[in-house]
Amino acid sequence: MNRRGVVLLLLVTLAAGLAGGCRPRSRATVSREEAVARVKALPEVAEWIRQVDRERPEDRVVIEIDSEDSGTYTVHAYEMVQDELGGHSATFGWYEVGKQDGVVRPVLP
Repeated sequence: MNRRGVVLLLLVTLAAGLAGGCRPRSRATVSREEAVARVKALPEVAEWIRQVDRERPEDRVVIEIDSEDSGTYTVHAYEMVQDELGGHSATFGWYEVGKQDGVVRPVLP
């Protein structure tokens, strides 16, 4: 291979490597479990959990992944309320957690 062929091959290889490096990462650095833990750690969520445990111990707090897309987990925080009709759910809040950065953003205040 002549010098021109080597340079061309090097440029094609470099271009292919750069193009591959520009693709968005598909692997999340924040797991589903960590996303839920981050929502639970929010001061207002932690206080709500304590309040339910203290004032309505028969109810159950649920914080779970409702859905996800390529960049975020959507986390639903709600209470399973026991009442005379058998019970119902009462939403405390919805949150998005970034899969790459772990930042928690309230969806509904």
